[in-house]
Amino acid sequence: MTSRAEPREERRGEPRPEPRAARRASRRAAASAGRSPRGRWAELRLFAAARRRDPDVRDALARVAGTPGHRLRERALDAVATWWAETRDPDMRGFVLELGAVAAEPPARAPVLALLGRLGTDLDVGEAPAVPGLLTDPDPDVRGHATAFCLKASGEMLRALWALDTGPGSPLRNALLGAGEPPASGPLDGLWGEWLDRPDERVWDALSRWERPATGEMREGLSVVALGSDPEFLREPRYRAALIGALAFGGHPLRAIAERRLLGLRDQALVDELCAAALADAALVPICAKHRLAPKDPVRRVVFFLLTGQPEQHRAMDPDGSLLGLAYASASRAERERIQRAMLTAGDLDLVRVIVGDDRRARIPEMPPDEIRYLADQLAARREWDGLWSIVQDVPIAVGAELTGLFDDWTPRGDDERRVFELYRAADPAALHAAVELLRPYRSRVSHRTRLRFRGRVNDVSFAPDGPFLAVAGTNRVAGVFDLRSAELVERYDGFGSSVGRVLHTGDGVLIAAERTNRVDRDCRVVRCADGDARTLHTAPGSVTSLARTGGGGFVAGTRAGNLLLGTPDGVRPLPDEAFGVHREDWPRAVAAHAPSGRIAVFRSHLVVADPFADEPRMVLRSPATVCAAFIDADTLVAAWHGGLVRRLRGTDDPLFEPVETGRVLLDGVRGIGALPGTGEVVAVDAGGGLHVLHADTSEHTTVHRPPEWERPTSATVAPTGHFLAVGDIDGHTDLFDLRVREVPLIVARPVVDLVPRHLGIVATVLTDESLDPAAAPALRLLEACLEHRFRFDVEIGDAVRLSAGEFDISL
Repeated sequence: MTSRAEPREERRGEPRPEPRAARRASRRAAASAGRSPRGRWAELRLFAAARRRDPDVRDALARVAGTPGHRLRERALDAVATWWAETRDPDMRGFVLELGAVAAEPPARAPVLALLGRLGTDLDVGEAPAVPGLLTDPDPDVRGHATAFCLKASGEMLRALWALDTGPGSPLRNALLGAGEPPASGPLDGLWGEWLDRPDERVWDALSRWERPATGEMREGLSVVALGSDPEFLREPRYRAALIGALAFGGHPLRAIAERRLLGLRDQALVDELCAAALADAALVPICAKHRLAPKDPVRRVVFFLLTGQPEQHRAMDPDGSLLGLAYASASRAERERIQRAMLTAGDLDLVRVIVGDDRRARIPEMPPDEIRYLADQLAARREWDGLWSIVQDVPIAVGAELTGLFDDWTPRGDDERRVFELYRAADPAALHAAVELLRPYRSRVSHRTRLRFRGRVNDVSFAPDGPFLAVAGTNRVAGVFDLRSAELVERYDGFGSSVGRVLHTGDGVLIAAERTNRVDRDCRVVRCADGDARTLHTAPGSVTSLARTGGGGFVAGTRAGNLLLGTPDGVRPLPDEAFGVHREDWPRAVAAHAPSGRIAVFRSHLVVADPFADEPRMVLRSPATVCAAFIDADTLVAAWHGGLVRRLRGTDDPLFEPVETGRVLLDGVRGIGALPGTGEVVAVDAGGGLHVLHADTSEHTTVHRPPEWERPTSATVAPTGHFLAVGDIDGHTDLFDLRVREVPLIVARPVVDLVPRHLGIVATVLTDESLDPAAAPALRLLEACLEHRFRFDVEIGDAVRLSAGEFDISL
């Protein structure tokens, strides 16, 4: 075989006449139809030549492929299609088209199907990866049919094609953008993202034709804005936010689309949201200015004009800065800083009015140091000295002293003002700041101011609710009223049938004095004393055990005979026994009243709290006999029992349940107790004359003052204001304490504009205290001068009570 093959191969390589070769191929093709050995041999020869792409067998192969019923027809059709797909032989292309030949296997199958226009019917989803290559095929029909196939793709095939997308500019992307059916959410979201990042007209044409928004919060909103298929969608909060965001897209076509949507909605609430967003994003400002959009609220509108650089609109709307002042007062700190920067440009604004507002007392205490400094710097830069001087007098004295360094040669006009101004200029700001720490011990201190000496025991003391007056009851059947500013006796009442055991100043110059006796069956009186006249209001057997002020000039009294009396300007009437359950055997040891609510607490064998003339009590507590008690608020009491136990009690909603104890402390006996309004603290005086201030919540000690020697107090009372304490004792002394000094560290650190006339009395009291640290005195003297100047014309200057200090012998 080898010796024959060589010459045969040589002869095969030699040129042969075409007709003869073709005839041989035709004979082989004809012979191949048979199943004889000769036919099988012809078959092998034919397809071997076809694989070699022998042009002599093209026609023969085509005849086999075109012969119906030929046993090799399918194989021949595949060979024809594959031959063309691999060689792009024009003759074979004609045979493919004529015979409809299709390759059985890739990669030849897809191009042949494309040439025949049969991609839509015969191409499987698994063969989709061949499509991108078809779109760049050199055969124009293949490219055209492949493009048409992409345009009509749907379902699984469309998803498979989009999965093959390689991005913008590719033939596959270009073809798919023309498809009538949109892609799935993944590729669609990608297209929206590309268009939002880099707008492309072809992509937009496809997206707008498909009319399907993206998914995902941000892209969905922007795509809904872009499509605008239903304007009502844009009234939903998430789409409104997207619309505002789209307006900040600069030169992107989405901005123009969003602008049309905004104007078409005519929604003021949306405009307000847009303007608020524009204050944070300058890209939105041109849209607002172009269409004259502004917040509806005038206060917000004027801020908007100022911060967005529209001075003409701002000045026209708010020429005096009053609206801007209102806006500034309610603005956040960050927004205030922006307003401050904007006001530097708008130099014609009244800075004091804008920043401080009309209510200086309310605004100055809230201002942080940097805001105060900014205002002062701007006023100094504008040489608005009067405004700067006003600010200096309003802020804390240490800050004011620092700011006086901003003045050049300016001084105030008035003599008194110049005196205060020079004190500020001479002060050391560091020393003023340090004074706050030096004065901190006063937070746990009280000041013993005055001792009044009488002949005989002091039974009871009571402060007037409307002035610096103290009523005192003596055991020698006399009562009097003292002016605490001068320690002088201003009223004296005698002629009582027994010792005056209880006294109560009800205000407006009225004193209630109650007699007491050691005999249960002896008559005792309740007497109204006023303007030098004494009038009996009630007479009954047994002493009056306690008195309490109810407000409006009224009082409540308990008697040893087991009665409760309610005093009014019209007289005295008994309270019903049903509410409080008192009687001769269970008489009231102590009473307390809460004037705002009208509630009365009666302590006998147990505590009862009720409203006057009530059918049912509000609070009941089984307890031993009580020495004294006071209301902290309408639902909370403090009471002292024999032995010195002090308890804070808070009522429950159900009077059948005992009150809840919220704090307790054990003292060495208790002779008087009171609550400090506003703080909830409790002041108690023990059996040795020690003064205890107890914490509002825990009842722990915050202040303790003990006298130099053991004393025997009989009664103690706190002024209704909570400013003073009076303690009477068995030896005929009445000691006055100033509780206000505990505030002085806070006063020195507070803005002066926040202080009131009563603070002047506190400062004056501490300045006379022998234990005052000398280094803190300059701060107090400066503050005193400031307050005296500030309140020189104030009708409330009477609140600046200064107790007369020292010891005074008084004869009742």
